[in-house]
Amino acid sequence: ERAGRLALELERPEEALAQYRAALARARARDDAAAIGDNGYNLAVVELRLDRPRDSLATTQAIRAELARRSVAPFPALVLAEATARYRLGQRDAADALAAEVTRGGDPEAALRAWFLRGLIADDRGDAATLADAEAALAPSQEFGFRADRTELAARLALRRGDAAGARAGAMQASELRRDTLDFRGLARALGLAADAARAEGDTAGAADLYLRAGRAAAEQNDTA
Repeated sequence: ERAGRLALELERPEEALAQYRAALARARARDDAAAIGDNGYNLAVVELRLDRPRDSLATTQAIRAELARRSVAPFPALVLAEATARYRLGQRDAADALAAEVTRGGDPEAALRAWFLRGLIADDRGDAATLADAEAALAPSQEFGFRADRTELAARLALRRGDAAGARAGAMQASELRRDTLDFRGLARALGLAADAARAEGDTAGAADLYLRAGRAAAEQNDTA
């Protein structure tokens, strides 16, 4: 497990994938439910990092089944990983139901991340009310790691409400925060949002530049979406 974490820190996700697979196999050999859950979750996260949501979904479902055989309830972060995989596969209703479950769970950090996912889903649906609820749920958090999530949702809400200039400024701020936290997939998404806002402002040249930057950032993360 430590080797997998180190590989991720060194930006070597393929190596981390192999390490977590090996760690999961050892956990299964020991019939260690806690280690199965932890290493299975880590494997699912790395698969998402590599833009393999179908593999990640299969992993989360397999780990949930393993835990169920041992009468162990799935922990919120594992449920959230499944929700994220389903979201990336276009299964928005199932993803939102799972994320809503996590918001009601006992893990405050997972709940905040689940609210962010619900905000993205709400924005996709054009559901400004749920998007506002998600932004409000994140607002009290003072942790740096959630600042980018809150800023991005606020920018999305501004665009929904017709404030294209505010949305563009917020999206650019979110992109800078994503860069600071090394969340490059999120960086690409924030740049795409800024491009949408620029287009809404009527700045077609600025939008084109931002779409290009977003596309290049996404391609570097193997993000075909």
